[in-house]
Amino acid sequence: MKSMLFSIGLISLILGCSTAEKETKSTTIAEQEISIDYDSLAAIWMYDFNQETEEFEIKQLRTIDSNTLSGEILEKIINKMYPRVQINFIRTSNDTAFISIPDSQVLTQQMGSAGAESFMISTTYSFTELNGIKYVSFDFTEGDHARPGVYSRNSWDENIVQ
Repeated sequence: MKSMLFSIGLISLILGCSTAEKETKSTTIAEQEISIDYDSLAAIWMYDFNQETEEFEIKQLRTIDSNTLSGEILEKIINKMYPRVQINFIRTSNDTAFISIPDSQVLTQQMGSAGAESFMISTTYSFTELNGIKYVSFDFTEGDHARPGVYSRNSWDENIVQ
């Protein structure tokens, strides 16, 4: 009888440990998807999960003087924020900033949907801080989690926190 109880206890312990390990792995993967090599200290805008509302929100982290801002400065900020997704600021024309991502593999295939969306939103919001810029044209190879195109703040007009 004791050996049967011991066996049942041992099986329960093993099953409990494997379930806890699976839950831990899932949480870790979800956290990594959003925060893959992200430096929030450089950020102007951030797309983040709000624990209170249980929704993702666009949030301005700091104000900047748009008169001293340039595309080159924003390129450095974005590249510091996302060291594994490097952008090249090309130019502005009328109301549009043009940027390219020569190696978009991390963005489109490795960051997951939430991480890619966070990158696209924070980059769009940051570049539309430039005087007269309302749109950002992204040029990169399309992948599973992001596609090139022209985006504005209205592309993600819900859940804005200012």
